[in-house]
Amino acid sequence: MNNNKNLIAFVLCSAALLFAYSWLTKKYMPPPQDAGPAAISAPEAPPAPPPSTPTSVPSPAPQIAASEAAASIDRRATFVAAGDLLELTWRQHDGALLQAVWKQDGTQFFPAEAIGADGRLASADFLGIGGLSGAAFPDRPEVTDNEDGLLVAFSGPSGDRLTYFLPKGSHILDVEWHSPNMKSMYAIRSLLDLPLADDMSGKQYRTNPFQGLNSGRVFSLEEKTIHAVTWDKMLTDPWFMFLGRRRKELPPSASRVGMDAGIEASKRQTTHYFAAIWDLGQAPLRDTATAPGYHSFPGPDGRGLARLYLGPKQNEYLSAFHPEGQPDKGKVFLQVMDFGFFGLIAKFFFLVLKLIQKYIPNWGWALVVFGLLIRASLWSLNTKTTVGMLRQKDLEPYQKQIQAKYAKYGSDMAKKAEMQKELMAFYKKNGHNPMGGCWPMLVQMPVFMALWSMLQNVFELRHAPWIFWIKDLSNADPYYILPALLVGSMIIQQAATPSTGDPQQRKMMMVMMPAIMGFIFASLPAGLNLYYLMFNIVGMAQFWVLKLKYKPQPVVI
Repeated sequence: MNNNKNLIAFVLCSAALLFAYSWLTKKYMPPPQDAGPAAISAPEAPPAPPPSTPTSVPSPAPQIAASEAAASIDRRATFVAAGDLLELTWRQHDGALLQAVWKQDGTQFFPAEAIGADGRLASADFLGIGGLSGAAFPDRPEVTDNEDGLLVAFSGPSGDRLTYFLPKGSHILDVEWHSPNMKSMYAIRSLLDLPLADDMSGKQYRTNPFQGLNSGRVFSLEEKTIHAVTWDKMLTDPWFMFLGRRRKELPPSASRVGMDAGIEASKRQTTHYFAAIWDLGQAPLRDTATAPGYHSFPGPDGRGLARLYLGPKQNEYLSAFHPEGQPDKGKVFLQVMDFGFFGLIAKFFFLVLKLIQKYIPNWGWALVVFGLLIRASLWSLNTKTTVGMLRQKDLEPYQKQIQAKYAKYGSDMAKKAEMQKELMAFYKKNGHNPMGGCWPMLVQMPVFMALWSMLQNVFELRHAPWIFWIKDLSNADPYYILPALLVGSMIIQQAATPSTGDPQQRKMMMVMMPAIMGFIFASLPAGLNLYYLMFNIVGMAQFWVLKLKYKPQPVVI
C-alpha cells in the first residue's frame, strides 16, 4: 500500500505544480497589448543583397514624394479578395498575406487577434507571409478577376510592384515582384519582429503572439530531409532560463520553406491539417539584423518569382505542388505530413485504411473494420498473453508457498536471490515463462503508437462523420459517450482478467487506470476512441473464448 500512496502523492503533486506554473505565467507574464500589426514597423532600410547578387543593378526609380506617401500610409489597413477555394487577406502597406480561409468550411490558416474574457490580448495578429521589406504601397491593390483566375497587384511610387495570382480552382499562388531598389520579399517573418515584454525580474524576452494555441512548426525542406522548429521553441521562456533553455533559431535555409497552418477554433489545437509552403527557386537569406526571418531577393534585373502553396496536408494536393512537367519533384513536399517516430508503420496503416474506405465510404465504419483487422493480426500474440495469465493463476498458490518459506529472512539479499532461483526452477518445470505475457505487449507498442499518430494527423478524417452524434472523427466526442464506453470496457476487462498480487492494489488499479485513461481519451479525437473501443471489445470476446476453452494443466512441484 505504501507504493500506492506514493503514486497518488506523485500524481497530486505533479498536478499542483502544473497548476501553479499556469497561474503564475498568466498573472506575471500577460501577453502585450500592442503586439498587433501597428506595432510592427518596417525596417529603416532594405537589407543588403546576398553575395550572389551583382553589385551593378538598375538605377532606382525616382523617389519624388515617396517619403510623404509612406508617412501617410495606414499600417493597419487590410484588403480581402476571394478565389474559388480560398479567401485571402493582405496587409495593404507592404503586401504581406495575413490570413487565408479555406472556404469549404471556414477554417483559418493563421492566428487572428483575439481578446480574452479578462479584456487582455489572448492572441496577436499573425505577422504575415510574403510582402516586400520596407515597401510603401499607399493605394489599394489592383484586382483582376477573370476566367483564368484572380490577380492582385500592389504598386508603390518608388517603382516597387508585387503581384499574387491565384488560378481558378487552385490553392497554389504565383507570386512575382519587381523592385528597382532590390528590396527583398519576406517568405516568413521571424519572431525577432515581436515587441519585448518584461518578466518579474525585469529581464526582457520575446512574447508569444499565439498564446493559447498550439502554433505548429516552421520548416525547411531539402530533397530527403525536413528541418522543423515549433514557434514556441523559438521563444525564450524566462521561467526556464535557469535550466539553460534558450530561444531556438529558424531551421536552416532552403529553397522550400513553410509553416504549419489551420487553426481549429472549435477544439483544442493538437493537429494542423494545412500548410503554407514557399517554393522560392533558391535558398533565401535567414535572420539578418534588418530583415528577420526568411527573405528572398530578386534577380539582377530586379525581378523575383516564387510559388506559394496554401492547402491541406494531403498526399494528392502536396504531390501536385511541383514545377510543370516535373512530377517527381512533388514528393519532397510529402515530408510535411508528420506521422511521428513510427512514421513508416503509420503510413502503411493509412494505406490499408484508405483501401478499406474505398469499399466502405464511411470513415467511421472503415475504422471499425480496420480495428477488427489489426486485432485479428495480433490474435496469436494476445492468445499467448491470455493463456499465460490463466496459467499464472493456476501456479499462484504454489508460488505463494515458496515466497512464504523465505518471508522469515526479511530483506536478506542472498535469501531473496535464492528464492528467485527456486521460483524460476518451479516455473521451468511447469513450462511457464512469467515474462512471456509481457513480450507480446511490447511488440504491440509500435503498432499502437503508429496508429495513434496516424489517426490524429490524416486530413481525410478531418470533419468526417460517423453516426448520430459523431459529426467529426478528428474532434473530441462532444458528449463523452465513446470515452465513457472505453472506460467501461477497460474496467470489465480488468475485472475479468486473472490477476495475482495484493487484492487491495488490484481494486485500486482497476478504477484508477481506467479513470486516468478516460481523462486522457476524453480530449482525443473520436476516431481514436472508436478504434480503441472496438479493439477492447474484440479483446474481451477473445478472452472469454479462450477462458471457456482453457483446461488447467497439472502443476509439477
